[in-house]
Amino acid sequence: MEMLWTDPQTEPGRGPSKRGVGMQFGPDVTKRFCENNGLDAIIRSHEVRMEGYEEEHDGKCITGTFSVPISAPNLTDKLAVFSAPKYCDSTENKGAYINIGPDYKLEFHKFDAVPHPNIKPMVWFSSIFLDCSAPTDFRRHMHKAA
Repeated sequence: MEMLWTDPQTEPGRGPSKRGVGMQFGPDVTKRFCENNGLDAIIRSHEVRMEGYEEEHDGKCITGTFSVPISAPNLTDKLAVFSAPKYCDSTENKGAYINIGPDYKLEFHKFDAVPHPNIKPMVWFSSIFLDCSAPTDFRRHMHKAA
């Protein structure tokens, strides 16, 4: 099953995706996946949740606009995943992060957005990827996308 664009649904089983690509999966699929892989839950991304994150499927499916796991040198016993507030400056969602302790206990924390410098969203992306060292075709493609 393609997982990148696959989303949870409340009904059991699988169904067509509301995105038009991938599928949707129910609580029974999540439960079976966790049992087959020795997991307590899955943490997934690619969907904004207004409260920063959402627990679904009896707490076995956690969704947010999560980024890659991060850890801090002085917190060697913890790992965190991060969800941005005010996603792409287009929604009023809260942000969240989950601390994952050495016992794999999940600690959820929510926060509001704070004002940021007055620059267009994603300007950092253009300045990094559209420099002169990038291949011409890539720069042309990215310029059209912007």
